[in-house]
Amino acid sequence: MSSTAPEPRDLALWRALALMGRRLVMGLEQRLQSAVGISVPDLDILMALDASPEGRLRAGELGEMLGWEKSRISHHVSRMESRALVRRVTCAEDHRGTWVEMGDQGRGALDAALPVFADHLKTSLVDVVPGEEAEAFGRVALRVLDASPATSCQAEIDRLGVELGLRAGTPATTAS
Repeated sequence: MSSTAPEPRDLALWRALALMGRRLVMGLEQRLQSAVGISVPDLDILMALDASPEGRLRAGELGEMLGWEKSRISHHVSRMESRALVRRVTCAEDHRGTWVEMGDQGRGALDAALPVFADHLKTSLVDVVPGEEAEAFGRVALRVLDASPATSCQAEIDRLGVELGLRAGTPATTAS
């Protein structure tokens, strides 16, 4: 097995992309905590529940959408449940399964967080990356995701491709 170091330019590309992602998430985390008192993972879960047709998801589906391990979903949902952001409901069809639904506190937190998120998205990404570059960026992101050996999140990746107008299908609508 060869232990060849990455080319400096390749390493710089990786570091730039990783740092960009961390900085975008860190900025959103600070804004959400300050304005609403929730975290980015809380927002990810609330937005996933809000986007689901029935307003609820099986814990496994939620993990698949977010690319999270089963234990991470379980622990994070427990923390959110203790703050009444979500609630677990036993699945009537399969008593071993659990639905995760948004709680009243979760609805209020999501409603308060969405304008904060929209402003962060606009000022940190949309205003910085012009339209043509943004479209190219979306194509590149999907190409990298498609080439990834990971098997989770495929439905989410496919949905993003449609919503970005880069794949055939009807764009999904998000409930508000």
